[in-house]
Amino acid sequence: MGARTRSVVRKRAAWLMVGFLGLFGAISGRLVFIQLCRADEYAKWADKIRWARIRIQTTRGTIYDRNGHPLALSIRTSSVFANTREIENANLAAYRLSALIGGDPKEYLARIREGRGIVWLAKKIDPRLGDRVKRGWLVERGNWKRYERIPGIGVWFHNKRIYPAGTAAAQVLGFTNISGRALAGIEWKFDETLANQNGEILAEVDPKGRVLPESERRVKTEPRNGNDLFLTIDLNAQHIAEQALARVADKFHPESACAIVMNPRTGEILALANIPSFDPNNALKFPPKTWANHAVASLYEPGSTLKAVTVAAGLNEGISPNSVLACCTGREKVGKSTLRCSLHYPYSSGHGAVDMHKIITYSCNIGAAHLAMRLGAERLRRYEEAFGLLEKPHAGFSLEAVGYLPKADRWSTVGLANIGFGQGIAVTPLHMASVYATIANGGVRVPPTIVLGTGSNGKITTRPKRALPRRVISREAAAKLTEMLVECVEEGTGKNARIDGYLVAGKTGSAQIASSTGRGYLPDAFVASFIGFVPADNPRFTIAVVVNRPKGSHFGATVAAPAFREIAQKLLWYYHVPARTPESERVRQKNSGSKSLV
Repeated sequence: MGARTRSVVRKRAAWLMVGFLGLFGAISGRLVFIQLCRADEYAKWADKIRWARIRIQTTRGTIYDRNGHPLALSIRTSSVFANTREIENANLAAYRLSALIGGDPKEYLARIREGRGIVWLAKKIDPRLGDRVKRGWLVERGNWKRYERIPGIGVWFHNKRIYPAGTAAAQVLGFTNISGRALAGIEWKFDETLANQNGEILAEVDPKGRVLPESERRVKTEPRNGNDLFLTIDLNAQHIAEQALARVADKFHPESACAIVMNPRTGEILALANIPSFDPNNALKFPPKTWANHAVASLYEPGSTLKAVTVAAGLNEGISPNSVLACCTGREKVGKSTLRCSLHYPYSSGHGAVDMHKIITYSCNIGAAHLAMRLGAERLRRYEEAFGLLEKPHAGFSLEAVGYLPKADRWSTVGLANIGFGQGIAVTPLHMASVYATIANGGVRVPPTIVLGTGSNGKITTRPKRALPRRVISREAAAKLTEMLVECVEEGTGKNARIDGYLVAGKTGSAQIASSTGRGYLPDAFVASFIGFVPADNPRFTIAVVVNRPKGSHFGATVAAPAFREIAQKLLWYYHVPARTPESERVRQKNSGSKSLV
């Protein structure tokens, strides 16, 4: 090798060395920069690719009836959506999605083209179909096969709330939306109890995102299932009440109606039905007015069913039940107003001499008005309060209404008279059912409730604290009033509620509907009702049937009493309550030392 060649080689080697030193310096400088200046940033980035977030799905609590039948529960489901910004070929995407999960591809195409951003294509479908979408479309080329995701089409796995009993107790239960958010009813009222919390953990993964077995796990959010809720509702009793209301609807076409069944000894509500109803599985497809629980949220003037409170007050205050009041013509002038009785045979021209028995049995308005005036506003209002008519029931329902009655010092004479027979006061059907449950329970008020307890895995672990019972009227006053309510059914306006072999106690009501202006009443607008308990000599059920604006008839005796009888009769059969026999009556009288109620 010549000198010149060696010189060229040395120069090139020197430049190569300089290049390597420069590159090494740059790399060293970059490493120093990363280690000293951006260490935290790169550490976070390393953690990000090292750890994967894994969502742990939990479930909302189940709602059960008193016998353990599920009324609301959550199941796994999936919903398919399209991100219209990522759709490459709308026609192809719609066709492939239809092939995977069924449905009309034209409908999918229309939604994709009309939508902007995220568009729902199929909601709450079988999760196995969602798995198909997640896996993708099968592409085959000769012997080569692979699944390819449909661009722009995604799937969301979540829990779906279902209501196995359909429309049964729909207004009681309420419903949730697709995201599991409670919107109405028990679902909303007890959302904190039922609500679940999905968990999230961080797990170490390999470069392909696969979780490394037995690697470190970090709990980011603790998973928690919702608590179960147990209601006092008996699903069979609920069906009985709803079937009776359905027959009322078919015959009288009311604007709305409700029925309540209570255990007067415990205050537990065994059934609460409303019409019109809706299916909580598809609640948003029904008019919002069908979601209303009229039994607890809608105020009305109770009419003649409130006479039981007026008579109860009189009996408890020591007024003789045989005190004679006068209803000479069925009309009486009080101030500038005229009180009227609804007269029926054999009292077509007035009820004549009236005592408390006649007030209840033949529903004498004027007799009840005179008794109210004898009691006075202060005393009568105290009893309205004692029976719970002016307070929120706190029974566990959402949107419970508070009864309304002006202060006693604002009552005029005619106002006092009207309140005596059930006008000028606004309450809910649940308020009135509780009144008759108090009478049935010997004058002791046990607050109504819809909640039996909470728990998990289908078992009750905690029972709620109940308000203490309180005595409203004496046992003797309650017994005497019960006799009058039995007479109403046996001899008076409530004959359509009679049941062979059983004593029924109850009262009819036919109340006018007040004008929204606050003055007077609407023409030909009534609420027909019947409220009572059975068997009267050993009460098991308090039942209230309230029908709003029936057509064809507005009398509680013809509209509501037959529904009461149907509900009561079926409940007596269902709960195997024995009928009265001469022998059983003799034994009962011997054991109790009391006279027969009739």
